[in-house]
Amino acid sequence: MRELTLDDQQIFNQYLASSHRHWQFQPEFITIPSAYSFTAHYIWRDFYDFFWMTQNDFFCLFARQDGDYFMPIAPFGSRPLEPEIIEWVFRLMENQSQRTNILRVENIIDVPSRLTGFQIFEAETEYVYCRTKLKDLRGNTYKSKRHSINQFQANHPAAEVSLFQSSDVIDCLALYKEWALNRKKSRAAVKDELVRSMLDDSLCAHRQGLLAADQLGLLGLVVRIDGRLCAYTLGYTLSPSTFCVLFEVTDLDYKGLAQFVFHQLCVQRHEKWINVMGDSGLSHLRLVKKSYSINFLFKSSDLNDLNLLS
Repeated sequence: MRELTLDDQQIFNQYLASSHRHWQFQPEFITIPSAYSFTAHYIWRDFYDFFWMTQNDFFCLFARQDGDYFMPIAPFGSRPLEPEIIEWVFRLMENQSQRTNILRVENIIDVPSRLTGFQIFEAETEYVYCRTKLKDLRGNTYKSKRHSINQFQANHPAAEVSLFQSSDVIDCLALYKEWALNRKKSRAAVKDELVRSMLDDSLCAHRQGLLAADQLGLLGLVVRIDGRLCAYTLGYTLSPSTFCVLFEVTDLDYKGLAQFVFHQLCVQRHEKWINVMGDSGLSHLRLVKKSYSINFLFKSSDLNDLNLLS
């Protein structure tokens, strides 16, 4: 196994490109889960150790935490996923890990039909929207969004929207820390230690993404009010037809700012679809993402070896 570095982005993308032609997609919806991007894993390198290798023309990505391994995405390559490669990666992880009951392969798009002895369960669902609808915001469905945006613009006519640049990193991180501190005071965070922990963990991801934004191809916007950075949003091209929103952070004191910056991003992008990823099981986030007209819920599967769970 080799440790994952920025230099491995090219070979990751080469194997990914070769796998597109045999994945089965809904008609007119040619995209992939956000997990099938180099960026989605690299930003968590402070939290997990990532390693990769190739086996029988499949690219295999492994994550290690506390001495135990799992695969955040299934092996991918020029051929459809095969039972033999699934069995092989489980045996490899079993030999390398201390606790075999946590071994798993996540985000499988096409589960091999001949696969036996494994437990399959639904992974997190991702929300995908039509960008044009989010740009136009027409009809009663988006009445509240239009109102929030108009209210923000009326209250802050001098708000400045600009493309994210590397010089914005320090201000973005300062905003995230302030935002996370306020989120920890919310009812959900006060009651749930997991929510507070997720906010702390996400700081590492935001820092890695912001610092390596140019190398990772992250694109986005920042909003300043009276010279102070009050919002940022960043994402990446997931497929030729889909832009994935990776980060969005706004100052909670400005009503309508979240709707405003998301709308601005949709106006400036050109892809057909906008993927805003999943909701991490957080009810508030789920409500926000469902408040927009969803065109598609992208579902993949996770996999456990039944023999290792017993």
